[in-house]
Amino acid sequence: MDWKKRVRYEYMQLRQAKRYQRSDKVKQAFENNRELLNQRIRDIEIANGQYKVHCPDSEPVFSNRPFLRSCTVKSSIHSFRDQAVPLCTLQAVPNLPVYYSWVPVQQNFMVDDETVLHNIPYMGDEALDKDGAFLEELIMNYDGKVHGDR
Repeated sequence: MDWKKRVRYEYMQLRQAKRYQRSDKVKQAFENNRELLNQRIRDIEIANGQYKVHCPDSEPVFSNRPFLRSCTVKSSIHSFRDQAVPLCTLQAVPNLPVYYSWVPVQQNFMVDDETVLHNIPYMGDEALDKDGAFLEELIMNYDGKVHGDR
């Protein structure tokens, strides 16, 4: 009797140690991934630091157009000269609606080109048990023509 308690206790201790090991592995993997990401971010910032972009509020070249500003791009390669590029703010354009037209109607209308019932609606087994004549009436409205029937 005492051995069963002892075995159960040791088994639970081993399971708990296994859980702690797994938790430690997950934490270590997270820390390693985070350090790798931080190192890559630092490398990208160093690479982007080579290109110096200076964007003044306004320059006299574009002073005759108040809605334009210029942006000066300085290259880290000395053979390229600095470039001044005008910045122009575009006006917002509203999105087109998803539909082309819409008309409210009070009831559905059957038109001439819908002479074949394309699908039989499923309204649940309860509806069939209560009123089985509905489907028969629906098929009769289409003169017995159901898509897929020969």
